[in-house]
Amino acid sequence: MNKSFVFLIIIVFICMVFSNKIFSIANSPSESKLYINVFDPKSLMFTFYQYDQIQNKSKSLLSKETADYTAFAYSEGNNKLYFADGISDHTIQLFENNLNTNQMKQLTTVFNNVDFIQIDKEQKMIFMRVLLRDEFRNFHMATYNLETQKIQIWEEENKDRSVLDFNYNPNNNQLIVVSFSETEDQKKLDEANKNQTKLQPPKYSLDIYDMEGQKKKHIADVERFISGASLAPDVSSVIISYDEAVDSPISHVVEIDIKSKKVKPLLDRSGIYSKIRSVKFDEKKEGFYFLSSVIDEKKGYSILKIPKESVLAYYDIKKKKVKNIWRAEKSVIVNYSADNF
Repeated sequence: MNKSFVFLIIIVFICMVFSNKIFSIANSPSESKLYINVFDPKSLMFTFYQYDQIQNKSKSLLSKETADYTAFAYSEGNNKLYFADGISDHTIQLFENNLNTNQMKQLTTVFNNVDFIQIDKEQKMIFMRVLLRDEFRNFHMATYNLETQKIQIWEEENKDRSVLDFNYNPNNNQLIVVSFSETEDQKKLDEANKNQTKLQPPKYSLDIYDMEGQKKKHIADVERFISGASLAPDVSSVIISYDEAVDSPISHVVEIDIKSKKVKPLLDRSGIYSKIRSVKFDEKKEGFYFLSSVIDEKKGYSILKIPKESVLAYYDIKKKKVKNIWRAEKSVIVNYSADNF
């Protein structure tokens, strides 16, 4: 598993241990509904919210106690929630909860782990990042067809390439997939340990895939600690977020032009907004959403220090301004999605 991903998960769960309060903020930049997964470690509950940005109203879709990391996707048309949860054999599988009947159903059994769940715009296909039963480091992309109940594992035969992150864009029915070589990653870890030097990121490959798992285009190779990626609705560019180092709070967001390969800085933050991650273009490419941690500047930054807040925010590219959408005090926003991406 990639070290920057491990670090981000560690920070999320360290924050989780001390959370108990959430509140939202009005005057949002978009009319779309947001779906937000918040963990409250005081009660050990994950709560999945629907947030209407126009009315500034939140609705709890489901609360569930679980000791495992979970992601989710929501089908508004069917009023069903899809999420990852652990079972008795200590694996994590895909589940469905019918919110009309409150009936829960396990959909998969074949994986070692399921995370990073998204649903397509027709609400018929679930995209997932998965570990296979016989693997512990090599993450794959997979889909679950909700109509046929069939599972498709992308590039299953590749035992070295591992998926760090992905993002599906319903405006073009394509995905940006971020992957890396496990062999190279392990080599860099061994070198850092041997020489007592800072860990260097592997070379991440940014690629566009269609919904059937076919690679359509290679965008770039990036040697940064990537924490998020999003494909533009018009497929002209991709944005990525990354940290300066695995133990640094300083984050950056840049846009890569797919045709020219030119890199344009969009957002550079430290201090209040740190550890920027999970960047997502809006449907008009006017800006992007992102998650970050708010750190007490007087106390400085430490890997083991608890962030003051977890924030879902929006960056307006033209105005070059950040607007908070949802803030979780002493709670952690684990992941989010919107009804337009």
